Amino acid sequence: MESELPPGQPPRVLNPLWIIALFLGLSETTVGIAAALSSGWVQGLLAVFAVAFPVLVSAVFFLILWQRPEVLYAPGDFPEHISISTYVDGMRRRAAVGPDAIQAVVNDMLRTVLPDALSSASDASDVVEETLANANQVLVERTLSVDIGPITGVPGDLFRSTVYSTQTVSDFLDALWEHLRDFVAPFRYGRDWVLVDQQNNKPLRNLGSYWSERNDTEADHRLLSGVGITPASHLIAKRR
Repeated sequence: MESELPPGQPPRVLNPLWIIALFLGLSETTVGIAAALSSGWVQGLLAVFAVAFPVLVSAVFFLILWQRPEVLYAPGDFPEHISISTYVDGMRRRAAVGPDAIQAVVNDMLRTVLPDALSSASDASDVVEETLANANQVLVERTLSVDIGPITGVPGDLFRSTVYSTQTVSDFLDALWEHLRDFVAPFRYGRDWVLVDQQNNKPLRNLGSYWSERNDTEADHRLLSGVGITPASHLIAKRR
């Protein structure tokens, strides 16, 4: 007979954390009873073990949590719409700028600044200086800033990203999450945290994993510009 659960409440999953807790509790209870029934040096040895064992387990636990946190999850803990390998990759990934993103930014800049530079009547050195100045200006104009202070707890903490023409919503949110990985879990956008447009105080919830789950995809491949996010946007990241 199937167990009855309130609507919308997921079934409980027995993951490794439960097993560790049960093992530790059983071990400490057994040692405590044995120490109470013994005497002399045996009792002292059991008392030392009862204190040292939890410390050792805690040290090993935090080492695993730091190096391989995915092993502490049961299969049922992972989201259904995202493969386990993708989820684990998101947990392990460190901040890095991919070559495709760098190439896209460079291509966009060259298309913007070179026509003016090549049409200039100035000599070569002036053209170089003018091109560099225009390139810097383009970078400034294409930089999107997000206030992440409400999540990190640091007032005025900003995440800055150069917006390029082929950038997708997932590209942007993945880069943003790299700065928030110590504060929010992966693939929890729209549930645990959300971007808010400060111009109209509108939460941009239907993005990233929240959108991809409802559209049966593993990533939000929509262009960032296509969802209305531009360098001129005033965004703030908040917990839900």
